[in-house]
Formats: sequence, structure tokens, C-alpha cells
Amino acid sequence: MINFIKSILNRIGVDKAIFFTSLSRIIQSLGGIVTVFLIASFMTKEEQGFYYTFSSVLAIQIFFELGLGGIIIQFVAHEMAFLKFKSPTEIEGNHENLSRLSSIIHFCLKWYALFAFLLLMTLLLSGFIFFTKYGSQFPHVNWKTPWTIIAVGGSINLFISPWMAVLQGMNKVKEMARIALIQQIVVMFITWTSLILGAKLYIAAINSISSLLMLIFLYSTTNYPQLILKLFRQKVVERISYKNEIFPYQWRLALSWISGYFIFQLFNPVIFAFNGAIAAGQMGMTLIVLNSILALVVSWTSTKVPTWSTLIANKNYKLLDQLFRKILFDSTLVSILAIMMFLIFRAGLDYLQIPLANRFLPLWLCTLILFTIPFNNIINSWATYLRCHKKEPFLLQAVIVGCLCGISTFLGAKYIGISGVVIGYITIVVLISMPLSYYIFITKKKKYHE
Repeated sequence: MINFIKSILNRIGVDKAIFFTSLSRIIQSLGGIVTVFLIASFMTKEEQGFYYTFSSVLAIQIFFELGLGGIIIQFVAHEMAFLKFKSPTEIEGNHENLSRLSSIIHFCLKWYALFAFLLLMTLLLSGFIFFTKYGSQFPHVNWKTPWTIIAVGGSINLFISPWMAVLQGMNKVKEMARIALIQQIVVMFITWTSLILGAKLYIAAINSISSLLMLIFLYSTTNYPQLILKLFRQKVVERISYKNEIFPYQWRLALSWISGYFIFQLFNPVIFAFNGAIAAGQMGMTLIVLNSILALVVSWTSTKVPTWSTLIANKNYKLLDQLFRKILFDSTLVSILAIMMFLIFRAGLDYLQIPLANRFLPLWLCTLILFTIPFNNIINSWATYLRCHKKEPFLLQAVIVGCLCGISTFLGAKYIGISGVVIGYITIVVLISMPLSYYIFITKKKKYHE
């Protein structure tokens, strides 16, 4: 039986890195179903709206990281193509590449310390202004203290995030995925216990802090802190230039990521403002499913960034394309299967008239919005493939789609309602984003490989 399962996993391209990452996503998704039931049981519909809108407002950290995490993975992977591990805590090889690797770590420390502080100030200010203005009609909802704790936890998480990116760039992908899996399981049980004990909106704060503490604990039990410290102490004589190497790539990627906020995260705050907390809660609950499935299938691609970057550094384009085509097919197939499973579950809620159904969007709207997942997965795969060349050719596409989604979400929520938001979104993804992305992928791939 075990050998049969292994053969199935191998057939759809599941290696150890994908296995741990995907298992974490699966547990997150299955645990999310339990969490959904608990939220429906121990939170009011208004509190549910606040809870999911918290996540969307917290996502403004995109404006502070500016895509740097993905860049770090690629730059580290390109340097590691000429280096190797001498021991679990020491890297050896060309001194120039070691020096450049060390300079990345020095840069990360300075950048993330500054922007973590700026994020904290922005979250506190923007959160209190937004929820005071649009949440004043719900005086019984206690949101101020939970939001303060979330802001602190989110800022610290931003500060420590580059070290995971550095290790992923060193091809420690499965190790990072294993840590994330353990963290996910522990935090999930803490969240459930907190909900049952009546934590209400405090579960968002408890989730943030427990996730942070668990991550720090798990890293402290490994050799990775020593590895990072030794690299930090490495004498830097040849450094990566932020101005000449990182910034020309980052500003394009940053605009793409910022546009991504308007594509994926603007729904809840706008719906909260125009349609109320209950409607925002329904959208938030549905988006949890969408994001869980998308995060699951994206793991097929994200775990391959170090490998693809190394192949590109060595100009092994034939093997690169072989691996890419398999990853694209496997991840798209898994996304379709996952969507079908959830829609059957959602239809069952309606058929059995289970009250939980009212916490999601209506079935037809769930079907429409989940239909975008395979398209977004393919677009993400194309973008990741090209970005591994240390380029950002999807800037124009991201800005166009981000602007259109922002306008569509605002007008749809204000004048039509949730259905207007969903229909506008799927129209933009299928009829504009997908064709434009395909054109960029085909033309830029040919150019980069000439």
C-alpha cells in the first residue's frame, strides 16, 4: 500500500520538498475546515467579517517587503551554483561568491530591520483608522487589542522572514518545508483551543504570536543560526550591489507584488466598507479555500526556484524546460481535483441545509471564483520560470491587471455587491490576464535563451 501511494506521488511529481510543503498546505486546508466550523460556532457573523478583514489589511506588508524575499532566494541560488557545503554550518568554494553571499545577509539585516519598524507604525495607524471608521456600527466587537498584537507579530515576522529565504536559496527547501509543517500543526491546535475557550478575535493575535514563537523555537534547534552567523562574519570584499543588481530587478517585482495586493487582497476591506462585516466574512471564508488551494499547487513551483535558478546559471535550458513542463501539468491537475472536491463539499452543505453554508458565498459564486485557480496557477508558473532568470517581465501585466481588479472591486462592491466583485474578477483573469501572460512568457523565454 505504501509503495502504491509512493508511485502515485512520484507520478504527479511529488518529491520531498513538494511533499512537506504540500502536506503543510493540505493540513492547513483540512484544519481550515475545522477552523471554519469553530468560527461559525464561536464567532458572530460580524466578528467573522472583522477576522478575515484583519488578514487583508495585514497583507499591506507587501508594500514593505517589495518582493525582496523571492529575489533573495534567486540571488543566493545563483551564488550557491559555485559553492558547496563543507559541513552543516560551513560553506566553501570560490571566495568571490562567498563574499557576495555574505553581503546578501548584511543587506537583509539592514533592510528588514528598517522596514519591519515602518510596517509596525503603518499597521497600527491604518488599522485603527480603517476599523474605527467602518466598524463603528459594531461597538460590541472588541478589535483594538487584538489588532495591536497582530501588528507587532506581523512586524517581527517580516524581520525574520529573509533568513528562511536565504536557506531556501541554499536548496534547503525540504528542510524549510518540514519546519513550516510542524509549525502549522502546532499553531492549528492552539487556534482551535483558543476558539473553544472563547478567544473570539483574539485568535488572530494568538495565531500570529504563537506562529512566531514556534518558528523561532524550531530554528533554534537546528544548525541554521550558526550557518547564518558564520556567513555574516565572512569578510566581505566583493559585494552584491543593491543599486546595480537588486534594485533594477526589485522595483519591477515590487510593482508586480503591489499589484498583487489589488488582485488578491482588496476584496475584504472594500466589501467590509461598502457591504458590511457579514458580507466580508462570507467572502473571507471563501477566499480562505481559494488561497489554500492556490498555495497548495503553487508549492509545486515555489520549491523548484533554487533548482531552476541553478540550471539557468549553468545554461542547462533543455533540462529546465523538461522539469517546467512536468511541474506545470502536475500542479494544474491537482488544482482542478482540489476545486472539484471543495465544490462537492459546498453543494453538500446546501443540500443538507447545514447553517455553515451561509458563512460562505453562494454556490454559484464559489464556483466562479474558484474557477480562476488553474489560470492563476499557470500564470504564476510562467512568471516564476522567467523570474528565475533574475528578470521581471511581468511588470506591465501585473500593473494592468492590478489596476483593473482594483477598479472592478471598488465599482462592483459599491454599485452591485459581491456578485459584481466576483464576476468582474473572473472576467479580468480569464480574458485579459491569461492571454497577456502567455504572450509575455513565449516572447521573453525566447529572448532570454538566445
